[in-house]
Amino acid sequence: MEHNCMVNALALLKRIGNLLNEVQDASQELAGAAERNDQVSVEMLVAMRREPIEKLTEADRALRELVASDPEKGARLAELLNGAPAGEPAEQALAEQAAVNRRRLARVQELDRALNQKLTRGKSVYQ
Repeated sequence: MEHNCMVNALALLKRIGNLLNEVQDASQELAGAAERNDQVSVEMLVAMRREPIEKLTEADRALRELVASDPEKGARLAELLNGAPAGEPAEQALAEQAAVNRRRLARVQELDRALNQKLTRGKSVYQ
């Protein structure tokens, strides 16, 4: 894969990883506020969580555009993003960061599901 494409993709993946950490931290704080029935903190934390989620959407869009920009290189990049093993040493960091992000996303989704059910009670989007 072209070095420039890989560098750009890795930078985006690292940004996504950092944003996922921000969302996870805010979600954990939100869970604590919900446990305490602290409605003011819940509202504040929901608003605080919105910004990194919006930035995640932008970074994901940029990554998808990078994949779509060159069908040949984009196909390999998509494989790596979806869990394919690195075929060459230069792809290793990208494959590892993609794996870390998938695990972080799974944790955030699990936490979000629990939060959503707690905060919305019978009206959860996950039911």
